[in-house]
Amino acid sequence: MAGNSLGIPSFPSSNSPQRIKGDGSSPARVKVALSPGRSLMDWIRLGRSGQDLTSVNGQVLDVTEEELSKHNTQEDGWLSLRGKVYNVTPYMEYHPGGIDELKRGLGKDATQLFDEIHKWVNAESMLEKCYVGRLCTSVKNQRKASTASKSSISSSKLSANGTINLTNLKPPEPAGPVPPKFDWYQTNKCITLVVSTKWSGMTSDMVIIEKTCKQLLISIFIQDYTFTVHTELEEEVTNDYIVKVQKDSGKTEIFLPKVQMEKHWSSLGKSLDNHCSYKKTSESGFRQYNSKIISVSNVNHDTKLFCLQLPEGCRMCVPVGYHVHVHHHISGIEIVRSYTSVIPSLTEDKKLCDVDDGRVVHLMIKMYTDGALTSWLNTLNIGDCIKISNFDGSFNRQYLSSSHHLIMYAAGSGFTPMIRLLYHSLKQDSTIKSVKLLFFNKRKEDILWKDQLDELAIQHKNRFEVTYVLSGEDDTWTGYTGRIRPEFVENFIPKSESDVNRLVCACGPIPFTKEVMR
Repeated sequence: MAGNSLGIPSFPSSNSPQRIKGDGSSPARVKVALSPGRSLMDWIRLGRSGQDLTSVNGQVLDVTEEELSKHNTQEDGWLSLRGKVYNVTPYMEYHPGGIDELKRGLGKDATQLFDEIHKWVNAESMLEKCYVGRLCTSVKNQRKASTASKSSISSSKLSANGTINLTNLKPPEPAGPVPPKFDWYQTNKCITLVVSTKWSGMTSDMVIIEKTCKQLLISIFIQDYTFTVHTELEEEVTNDYIVKVQKDSGKTEIFLPKVQMEKHWSSLGKSLDNHCSYKKTSESGFRQYNSKIISVSNVNHDTKLFCLQLPEGCRMCVPVGYHVHVHHHISGIEIVRSYTSVIPSLTEDKKLCDVDDGRVVHLMIKMYTDGALTSWLNTLNIGDCIKISNFDGSFNRQYLSSSHHLIMYAAGSGFTPMIRLLYHSLKQDSTIKSVKLLFFNKRKEDILWKDQLDELAIQHKNRFEVTYVLSGEDDTWTGYTGRIRPEFVENFIPKSESDVNRLVCACGPIPFTKEVMR
């Protein structure tokens, strides 16, 4: 995604697990074409074969950092994740990011590198059959760390005889930003929680509420941090929560209706773990919700739309441009895939009530016959459950509110991140003057929601234009043909003018996005 007034953001964001490849400015997930017989399902089958994948005959070793550093080649590669050492030599050709990407972590502790790219993946289950042993930090390094800690006071703060000069000492730097102020009050009918975020970009969908009986967990996402309210309430409240945010101040009010109206609470309740904590979101783990399928429909011949009902007591409105992770275990290995949250329709507003209330999540997923996850998803019916995470992403809605022209380039299922951008720009944001979508597919039958897009173009004929481009259609197709090429980019992006604020979004295969962003 690129905009002339807001730098060059990316969409999905450069650190999003949905993004196939970044622009080099920040970590990103790279996905390569694997050789035949090297799919995820092939890896699962190899793990079940009984073959020794550890290279140490299944022993559990204490591995020193020195020993780990010796195993740093493609033919003999070990790495450490969260204190556990794995022999990844047999996994090299199965890694979706390619051999070169995996080689970056060989012979060392690769935890930080792993977390930068795909913290949401369960590496322990994926590499369980490759487990060598625990990483042992050497005594030498422990002493170094201890010495560094003890000598942290600089010589300028010491007097001639080596004692500390108190007049030169400064107060310690704060550990992080000051947490927002939290308070609560009550009426006869309702408990109201108040969080002063002081963030002008705060919106109600940045609040996730979970409640089981009297236990209440609220996560409030404030830029790069998460403020947590975790308490066992004094009395019970209903699930009819309401979240309101003051636009300029970011003041967030959460209304919890009392079950027993007129009853006065003497306190909010008992504080639980992490109550009123304020931590970096990147350092927090993902929560998972076992969500029931309440509807599933065919979008076209190979794509389905799932409507998932979140557990009772859970409210999660996935923000525009964000995604969730779908989790499933196959033969003991946790498979995780990321999907953008969509809406049930571009043209029927009445279907959005449950989405706005945060009770359901819609996912549009392309089914692959040989896909490790989609081959399972394709068998599910109403009443079955799918485990999804809380939302993830970093898209700034300011990109939309600060732009007058939105131009979207989508290839195939790369259309899914554009759905809510499109709806938001045409029906919820009056600052967008014009919206253009160039939608690339192989055949006409592959076009997702073509009828709805055509209807939307009629409804908003002065603001919205959709153009279809097909690469594999026959002579009966009278529209554009071929693949992405420079003239598509040059001809459809408004020319630069002093009063033009443009936002260009692209999602598709690597060559496709590179051509648009060139």
